Amino acid sequence: MNRPLKVLHVDDDPEMLALSEAAFRQLDAVSLLTAESATEALGVISAESVDCVVSDSLVLPNGVPLVKAVRQEHADIPILLFTAKSWPEVADVASTAGVTEYVQKAGPGDLATVLQRVRSLVDDDSVDSALAVGASAVTQALEEHADAAAEATFSLDDNWELVGQWLGDEELGIVVVEAVESYGGLSAIETPLYEYIDTDALEELLRPVVEAEERPGIEVRFPYEDIQVAVTSTGDIFARPTPEQTLS
Repeated sequence: MNRPLKVLHVDDDPEMLALSEAAFRQLDAVSLLTAESATEALGVISAESVDCVVSDSLVLPNGVPLVKAVRQEHADIPILLFTAKSWPEVADVASTAGVTEYVQKAGPGDLATVLQRVRSLVDDDSVDSALAVGASAVTQALEEHADAAAEATFSLDDNWELVGQWLGDEELGIVVVEAVESYGGLSAIETPLYEYIDTDALEELLRPVVEAEERPGIEVRFPYEDIQVAVTSTGDIFARPTPEQTLS
C-alpha cells in the first residue's frame, strides 16, 4: 500500500475524536478521517477509500446500527467497535455485523489499544512497522497524560465541571472562550477573555495533551465574569460557579 492507511473514526463525542486525531497524528502511515454521526460516517465511506472503520455503537435515524450498515455495503472492510458498552450489550449487533475487533472504552490508554488492533488488521509490512512504532509512542504519551491529569486536577472538587479540552491545534483563548460560552451562556464579544487573563502567556505555560516530552502537572485558575475557570497542563478546561454562587 503506497498511500497512507485511511482510518475512519466515528464517535458522537467531539472530545474523543479530538484526542483520537492527536494520537493518530503521530503516525505518518495513517490518514485519519472522523465523523460525529452514523449518517455522516456513511457519507465519508461513500466519498473516500476507507481502509478501516473505528466506530462507537452509533445508530442511523432508521434504527439500523452503523456497523451493520457498513457491513451491508462493504463486506470486507475491517470494523473495530470502540465503545463504552460492555461486550454483552453489543455482542448480538457485533456478531451480526461481522465486527472484526472490539475494544471497550475504559481509560486513557484505550486509544493505544485501538492503534494496536488497527495494526493487526493491516497486511502491508511497511505500514505495519510504522504503526508498531507509532502505537508505542502513543501508549507512552497517553500514559503520561493520565499521570499528569491525576496530578494536575487533584484539588478540583465535585463542583468543577469538565467543559472542554485544548489539544494545541487551535489558539487556547478561543478554545477556553467557546467552552465557557457553552457552560455559562456568556458572550465573548461582551466579555473579552483578555480582560481577565493573558491568554498568550497561558498558552506558553500549558502544553498539548499528546506529546513525547515529559511535562509537570500544572493547573491555572482565574475568574471570568461569574464563573471560575481552571485549565490544566493536560489541556482539560474546567468551570464552576463562583464560591458565593455555590453557597447561595
